[in-house]
Amino acid sequence: MNHFFQLFFLFLLIHNGVFTQEYENYKKLLDTTISSKSLGFEKNIAVIVPFNWQKDIDREFPLILIFDSQNERSHNYMVNTIDYLTSNDQMPASIIISVESEQQYRYLETLHKTSSDKGLALENEKFIFEELIPLAENQFNASDFRILIGHSRYGYFTSSLLFSRLNDLNAIVSLSPFFYQKNIDLTDSVKKLEKLKLKSTKYYRFGIGNDYPDDFQKMDSVFKTLKNSLINAKGMLFSEASHNVTPGLIIATALYEIFEEYAKIQNKYLSNDFDKLKEINEFEKELTNHYGSKLVFSLGVLNGKGWYFYNEGKYNKAIEAWEIVLKSYPNFSEVHLYILDAQMMLNKDFSKQEIDVIIDRFKISLSKSNIYSDDQKKEILEEIGKNYE
Repeated sequence: MNHFFQLFFLFLLIHNGVFTQEYENYKKLLDTTISSKSLGFEKNIAVIVPFNWQKDIDREFPLILIFDSQNERSHNYMVNTIDYLTSNDQMPASIIISVESEQQYRYLETLHKTSSDKGLALENEKFIFEELIPLAENQFNASDFRILIGHSRYGYFTSSLLFSRLNDLNAIVSLSPFFYQKNIDLTDSVKKLEKLKLKSTKYYRFGIGNDYPDDFQKMDSVFKTLKNSLINAKGMLFSEASHNVTPGLIIATALYEIFEEYAKIQNKYLSNDFDKLKEINEFEKELTNHYGSKLVFSLGVLNGKGWYFYNEGKYNKAIEAWEIVLKSYPNFSEVHLYILDAQMMLNKDFSKQEIDVIIDRFKISLSKSNIYSDDQKKEILEEIGKNYE
């Protein structure tokens, strides 16, 4: 069986090569410009996808919208934080769309007409929910799980969506928001959430530094009196942190808390004490009931479960676990070879015909996969040819 371990080592080297880019678990798909009908001007966006994303695969990913991408330092830190948490199986791999705001429009985009008749906040809301999100769903396989992340003026704007779009969102992260504009006090609107009928948990995280401490105290105290059990809201105060430092201080904790239940349910599946694979459907139901949307377990957890069984000598269980991997990650081609290895460990007289069937499945998967470059595919096939001629 040594040739199998050599082949697996080859895959490890290949994947390390895939990941040696700006991100470990993500890749930038494109930069583009949208001519918004709602706003009446163009918006620049960037689309970042998981490394195993493919348009032609029947698989959807959660959607994260990050505003103010023109602020490169905080924007890049947030994307790298998402990458870090995803790479460590702490949150699901997601579609990230970064939205730029030109200085001449940014103030108006986050200004409600209640404050000024020049405000475009309602038009901006329509742009997000009637143009940008449908684009993400139709072109980039985004699911109906959605997180919005906004800083400063967009912290205010995303916070305002709690009261107009909460049923269309799963989580909002507002970084250094303020809660007041002329004729608007968002803290007064929190009580409206008391009787809001929800089908799943909604998350709101806000963090404030030394810029709006009074706003923090008022909003924090109002949310502490809220009695809607399906609204998970929490604030973080960093009393000596400057306005531009708060995004870096808030984002990791906010995302961790949003996906804490996701990690908890994943860990139940991964637990060494658990080997009833049929119960994964129950775990998936738990996730859907909690978040209101389907979330797929991470590749690391699903694949790790297979290797746990393999190392325990439970080869039938390993095969079953790796078949589950292929349902969610069909372009992760080497799983076919893991299955072949486990089957050969079960049956020393495994026939060449049976081997050929699995190798053919692997080759079909590899030909359709965008995870590997053409050169890498050629190298893999040559290695397989040496082992099975």
